[in-house]
Amino acid sequence: MHRILYLGLDPSRYKHSGELLHCPIIQITPNSLDEETKRVWPLITHVLFTSPSAVKYWPLPLIGKRIISIGAATASVLPVPSITAPFATQEGVIALLDTLDLSEAYLFWPRSSRSRAFLSEYLAGKKIHVFDLYETTLRRPEVMPDLIRFDEIVFTSPSTVYAFLELFSFIPLDKKITSIGPVTAEVINLYRT
Repeated sequence: MHRILYLGLDPSRYKHSGELLHCPIIQITPNSLDEETKRVWPLITHVLFTSPSAVKYWPLPLIGKRIISIGAATASVLPVPSITAPFATQEGVIALLDTLDLSEAYLFWPRSSRSRAFLSEYLAGKKIHVFDLYETTLRRPEVMPDLIRFDEIVFTSPSTVYAFLELFSFIPLDKKITSIGPVTAEVINLYRT
């Protein structure tokens, strides 16, 4: 029997054949909306979601806003229709934004405080508001999984890679390593020895 260690928050989307152990090693802590965000919310025309977690923790109604999503997984959990980036990376979002007329737009990006800087820098150059909606932190399991028992390890984000390294200090060479998304794969490749 193929045994899989799934490190992310939601294993329901991972298609697999085998025995799966869900061991979330990250946790999400939402931040409160600041007064400035509440004040400008009626003026905001576009909201950019780059993760299902941002959708889950977003507290304000989205009716009347143009919604932009990073990819199909994020779009599928949105309560309203969205414009979806051509590929599910920050680079894909930028490619989509470059096709839109944002000259009269007030775009808002609720994100993880650990988001990559690439999109942040692009948005800062366009004076687009960014809000750290949630913190992604290490969640230490009560019982550490015995890596010897598993054939495959599934990393769902760069945050799961960093948390795994904090817990185990290495990424095993003798396991099948699966990454969700190309950015996660890049981070794994940096640390796999």
